[in-house]
Amino acid sequence: MKFINIFLFIFIVLISSCSVETENENSNNLDRRPNFLIIVADDLGYTDISPFGGEINTPNLEDLAANSIKLTNFHVAPTCAPTRSMLLSGTDNHIAGVGSMFNSNMYTGIENKIGYENHLHERVLPISKLLLDHGYHTYMSGKWHLGTQNNGSLPSDRGFEKSFVLVSGAGDHHELIAAQYAENGIPLEDDITEGFFSTDYHTNKIIDYIDSNYQDGKPFFAYAAYTAPHWPLQAPNDSIDKYSGRYNEGYDVLRNERMVKAFELGVIPRIVGDDDFYQIGRKWNSLSMEEKNRSARKMEIYAAMVDNLDQNIGRLVDYLDNINELDNTIIIFMSDNGAEGDDVELNPRHRRMRITSNPLNNNSFENYGRKNSFISYGISWAQAASAPFSRAKGHMNEGGTRAPAFILHGSGNTEPSIDNQFLRVMDIAPTILSLADIEVPKGKYNGKNIAQIEGRSFASILNNDFTPIYSDKEAISSELHGHRAVRMGKYKLLYEKQPGNSYWGFPIPESWNKWQLFDLEKDPGETNDISSQYPEIFNSLIDEWDNYASTHAVIRNTTQIDAERLRQPPQ
Repeated sequence: MKFINIFLFIFIVLISSCSVETENENSNNLDRRPNFLIIVADDLGYTDISPFGGEINTPNLEDLAANSIKLTNFHVAPTCAPTRSMLLSGTDNHIAGVGSMFNSNMYTGIENKIGYENHLHERVLPISKLLLDHGYHTYMSGKWHLGTQNNGSLPSDRGFEKSFVLVSGAGDHHELIAAQYAENGIPLEDDITEGFFSTDYHTNKIIDYIDSNYQDGKPFFAYAAYTAPHWPLQAPNDSIDKYSGRYNEGYDVLRNERMVKAFELGVIPRIVGDDDFYQIGRKWNSLSMEEKNRSARKMEIYAAMVDNLDQNIGRLVDYLDNINELDNTIIIFMSDNGAEGDDVELNPRHRRMRITSNPLNNNSFENYGRKNSFISYGISWAQAASAPFSRAKGHMNEGGTRAPAFILHGSGNTEPSIDNQFLRVMDIAPTILSLADIEVPKGKYNGKNIAQIEGRSFASILNNDFTPIYSDKEAISSELHGHRAVRMGKYKLLYEKQPGNSYWGFPIPESWNKWQLFDLEKDPGETNDISSQYPEIFNSLIDEWDNYASTHAVIRNTTQIDAERLRQPPQ
């Protein structure tokens, strides 16, 4: 008996030893680098969500933002696809091949030109590809808008291991039209006409993708590129009436309410002289009662969309928490541009493409937000959502390019703060690579020439190091559809032109079609042109923009440029 007991003891020790070795081996195989969750809202205005001053119920975003570093001077392109190209590539949108929005009617003279290839070009190396090659799972669900199967530029071609995407820029939220979607590079074959809502479905896909691999020890990069609250304004049927009556006082009142709240939260500066605000649309009190009812109802539907988006973000975060991955996940939230001011019911092109061509379309008041409705809320609500900044989507003004954004570590170890330094969307790629301990490649990658990443990592802010990554002496230029801007410290040089939307029936401001100079510290609303006071700065920034245009393949219509340039400051 004693011999048997000794034998059993030795056997148990051996088994335990093997078990410990196996555990140590698994532990050694576990990749401890952080996961990344990038959440992009589509056409969300700066003050739409509660942590940035909005009244819409967004408790999940509020909880995340409360434990984050809010990026209150974060800049994107004026429209969606160029922003998304910069996000994934870390380069300027022209270098990435998205110098325009995929059709020449937005800007002429760009056909077959370098920088205007209309897809995420092979000259850039997307972070999805880099992360995949360096041991990350890479997942995406949502809006792609960076190329098609025809030019070999679906997410599956650009480094995403699993992807479910709306290939184009917009689609019905209540119905999945197979021709518009692709999964893992393969176009879908069957429509989904019942029980579908886009934001819910994209969340399901991201969760499914993460769930398929999360136990294998590899980190993941998940890109939740939501299509809300982009038009058509539609919401789940059970939430349509949630905000009924909330916006009956109109957009003028809402704009002021949001500015007060945003200032109290510290996400906007105090606005002095807001009486100079250039209102594009009509004053609320000039509308008829029917016009007010219809306009307020559209804003109610919009709010319900944002509310639903927040619920889905909460669902995604809860899932990460339940699988014990939230503590090792870095989350970045942002909007892709300013609020959408285009009114698709007035825009002739969209009306023809989206409304009159659809025999099932029902834009009756009773059907607002439901299946087969196709509405947007127009420039006046967009200006309220962009307050206190001027203009909206499609413009190079702050209202079109300054987006709500924040970053945090899901562990809760991020010290909450507000960072007002100038940052731009192309900085996200190098930030992620830095946090993933991946060296930014230079010159070549796998033997192929690649464009150099231009963005700069701001990963240091997670360690409470807020040293500015751009100095006040650096000039940072941008362009889209003839709109141009140069930032240098507090100064901003701006050239505005008609955006091709938003202005149906409204007068064009006299300030357009010439260079202007603003001091954003004193004048964040861009109302006071100071070019005549600072002619040296004015002219030097024009030179900086010319240099940028030459080095970034920016196409300029020479007839326009000769007439527009107006180098000398106003007398």
